[in-house]
Amino acid sequence: MPKKKCVFKGYLILAILYLFANPTHLTGAELANIVVKNSANELLIDIKLKGVFTKEMKVAVVKGIPIDIAFSVSLYEVHNFWFDNKLIRKTVYHQIRFDTLKKEYRIWRSWEKRGAIAVKDSEEVQRILSEIKGLSVIPLKRLEKGVQYQLRIKSELKDRSYPFSETPWEFETDWYTINFIY
Repeated sequence: MPKKKCVFKGYLILAILYLFANPTHLTGAELANIVVKNSANELLIDIKLKGVFTKEMKVAVVKGIPIDIAFSVSLYEVHNFWFDNKLIRKTVYHQIRFDTLKKEYRIWRSWEKRGAIAVKDSEEVQRILSEIKGLSVIPLKRLEKGVQYQLRIKSELKDRSYPFSETPWEFETDWYTINFIY
């Protein structure tokens, strides 16, 4: 019996050390204010990301380090007593770079057809990067009336400039889940 207690305590200590050593759990980034809506032809979502912008991240961007924030969205048809059916999975990105000559931020959104958005105000940059409005998930003709669906959303930032180490501004949110009947 004492051997099992020692093994359990060892795993518990390792888990605690991992949580405190891994900065992705310490940033406080979270998804909030998610709204599911529809247009005449599409299922749409609005997403708000909170607690993302650290002092270190702001300094890194101004120094020229490009930052990508990814939003992963999956839609499942829910089946009782069986595996759920994945209807769609998509990942969209915000990318930000600072143009040192023009002293402006350039923001690209992968789901928008237009080019980069040029912004000079850092507060406006934070607002743009932390929200998505009206992202198309799936055409409504692919959904059935009266059927239960589950929408799963996650966001993360991984720094590509340091591929073998974590940087203090990296984060990964938990999955945010919304169940609804169409």
